[in-house]
Amino acid sequence: MTKRAYYYDRSFEVSDKNRWVEVYVFGDGDVKIEVAEDAGWDSQRANFTMTAEEATLLKEFLISKGY
Repeated sequence: MTKRAYYYDRSFEVSDKNRWVEVYVFGDGDVKIEVAEDAGWDSQRANFTMTAEEATLLKEFLISKGY
């Protein structure tokens, strides 16, 4: 792991200064991806939840690209 990456029981996070992305796995298999930037009044946050099937497709895509 790098100094920017953190692995927990149900989530994985990569952070850089005031920005981060977190991947969280729910008990039913769904996956939530959240991105955030802490910039005071201009802070932004977005999240998206995908099904277990969609998460598997993402995993297969990354593996096919050599990750």
